[in-house]
Amino acid sequence: MCDSPVDIVFVLDTSASIGPINFAKQINFIHDVVDMLNIGPGTRQSRVAAVSFSSNVVFEFGFTDDQNKVDVLNAVDKINYVSGSSTRTYAGLEYVHKTVFATGNGERPGIANVVVVLTDGNTNPGHAPITGLEGKQFTQTEASAIRSLPAYVFAIGIGSGVDKTEINGIASTPSDTFSVLVDSYDVLDTSVIKNTVLTRVCEVVPPPAPPAPTKPPQRDDPACFKKKADVFFIVDTSSSLNVFENVKKELNFVGDVIDAFDVGSDQVRVGMMTFSNDPEMLFQLDDFKTKEEIAKVLMEMNANDWKGGNTYMDKALRLLMKEGLSTSHGSRYGVPQIAVIITDGRATDRKEFEKAVNELRQTNYLVFAIGVGPKRDPVELKKIASDSSRVYEVENVQSLQAIRQELVVKLCEQGDQPAPPVVTCEGAQADVIFVADSSRSIGSAAFNELKKFAVDVVKRFTVSPSDIQVGLIIFGNDTNFEFTLGSYRDQDEVLKALSNVKYLQGMQLTYTNKALNLLTQQGFSNVNGGRAAEKGKQEGIIIFAIGVGQYIDQTGLDIMASSPTETHSFAVDNYAALSSIEESLAEKTCTAGRKTKQG
Repeated sequence: MCDSPVDIVFVLDTSASIGPINFAKQINFIHDVVDMLNIGPGTRQSRVAAVSFSSNVVFEFGFTDDQNKVDVLNAVDKINYVSGSSTRTYAGLEYVHKTVFATGNGERPGIANVVVVLTDGNTNPGHAPITGLEGKQFTQTEASAIRSLPAYVFAIGIGSGVDKTEINGIASTPSDTFSVLVDSYDVLDTSVIKNTVLTRVCEVVPPPAPPAPTKPPQRDDPACFKKKADVFFIVDTSSSLNVFENVKKELNFVGDVIDAFDVGSDQVRVGMMTFSNDPEMLFQLDDFKTKEEIAKVLMEMNANDWKGGNTYMDKALRLLMKEGLSTSHGSRYGVPQIAVIITDGRATDRKEFEKAVNELRQTNYLVFAIGVGPKRDPVELKKIASDSSRVYEVENVQSLQAIRQELVVKLCEQGDQPAPPVVTCEGAQADVIFVADSSRSIGSAAFNELKKFAVDVVKRFTVSPSDIQVGLIIFGNDTNFEFTLGSYRDQDEVLKALSNVKYLQGMQLTYTNKALNLLTQQGFSNVNGGRAAEKGKQEGIIIFAIGVGQYIDQTGLDIMASSPTETHSFAVDNYAALSSIEESLAEKTCTAGRKTKQG
């Protein structure tokens, strides 16, 4: 067993001159050599691929990120004997360097490439429109291309019909190491030859590099030393990535970026999701995973986990706001809230994407957008990102590593910036009444989310008779005050009252007009209303209207809200997403309260 990992390809002859009995011995040879390798998905384990050739080339199996020894051995045993009429060695070698070792097909940078060629004859083009001499020249050319990758090429010639000159020309130098000549398949299928080949493979592979000396991170290092941020990664895993190896390269890139952070519950908190048809949460901010745990999560993802699908960016953005960077899942006040979105194509549902982006703009997130590949959409990327300086475009997944350092520096710079201050209402004077839907249509779980939203907003208020007073109206089939302005004289009393509010579970009907009439007639004054929302606005009451769900009537929402509607009208996908607008609403309320006091 080699001390260092290898990516090894077996290239085996299946021409008619071998015969089925000898072919079985050739398979036994490959099976036993593979069995002596340490095969697996780890970075310190080996990977195996196989190509057969005669008149045609057959790609038997390739490198994958989730390889294991049992599956590889089964794949070796299933290789079929073709008994082809030609020996087109050049075709098998060409396939190896153009396809098996092609970028994105599982071969790993920094891991030694090894090719083992087995044949019992010499190149014979058969009925191909080239001469035998030209075929032999092509074989040497293709072997040279493999060696230039670079790769170590072992050539094993079996029996008396082998062209020794051709074998030596295929193999790397020196030939006494990389060329192996055996008299028959019986000799090939012996432990002596198997151990000899494996020993030579292991001898030429460079030993593992010693671990780099460690040093404590310095403040001038690009790593985010002692900086605080909540960072969430959203990674596109749609079918347009073509192969799982490309998905894996995206995940590896994210892992490399995270590796620069000082990860911890009190420093940089990290979360991550993937998305295609539906988003899937891998881990959240409050999981408090270490870098080692994150690396394990990313490494354990394999081709069987990849379902492909379309690019439903809207669903991913909404899950980001609902859970990813929400306080209920570990995001912190006064800490930069950062989202990094990687996508290789356009959003599938354009209408919902536009709505989700509008919701995203109402948050205080710092959003980075990375477009990958020829199908990326620069216009969409600019809409997603907070500004154009946070947009990156690369030609393919391999090029992601080229932007890693710059991205890390920019992310760390956010940790250097003074965090946006926690919105408080110091110096503000206002009477704030929450008007909350408690009809059967929203359900108890959503009502609890609504209560939590009100609690989080009130936590930012200075509550007292001379600062901010809070009241609450709930409505469904009936409408009533839970508590009025002045009922409670400090924040703790208001928070306790909000927590104790019960869900009405009234009829399905939602009498918003009754609630707004109660607000204008009794909430702030005794003046009678007409159309409640319009009358309230005429009387100087500032109304923020928040619509929840997919079926919101935006026109009706804007009618209720004060002007300008883009400041006072909010729409979110569901009640759990209310936290995404919490800070914006609190800030606007406090700003209005300060103007009132100054005026």
